[in-house]
Amino acid sequence: MYGWLHYRRTPTDDYGKRWEAHLLDKQGGKGLILPLYRARLSQIDGVCHIVGTEEGGRTNTKAKPSLWKQSWLCAIDPSHALPLLDKVCLDPGDPYSRELDNLIEDPYEPYRYAG
Repeated sequence: MYGWLHYRRTPTDDYGKRWEAHLLDKQGGKGLILPLYRARLSQIDGVCHIVGTEEGGRTNTKAKPSLWKQSWLCAIDPSHALPLLDKVCLDPGDPYSRELDNLIEDPYEPYRYAG
């Protein structure tokens, strides 16, 4: 996704020194995706790597927002990020293995009580 990266400090009324990252459609424009709060920036192989927390999903005004850990890779040219993406290998594993299956017992079997 192409956009303008805006990395800034949070307002002074927030607790402590924190940073936030926004991906905007143009400089000073509107946000393309939800911003990252408590963001940390590092540079790996000439590509900016931003890690932070995305907030969203309130069911009402009194509820706490849902928090999701997010990671962004930012590069001027997408080809600059390819060497870094080649190093990232996600092996999902077997979704039907006994270690990953959370429904091992028969769901229609009666409950067994310890006793």
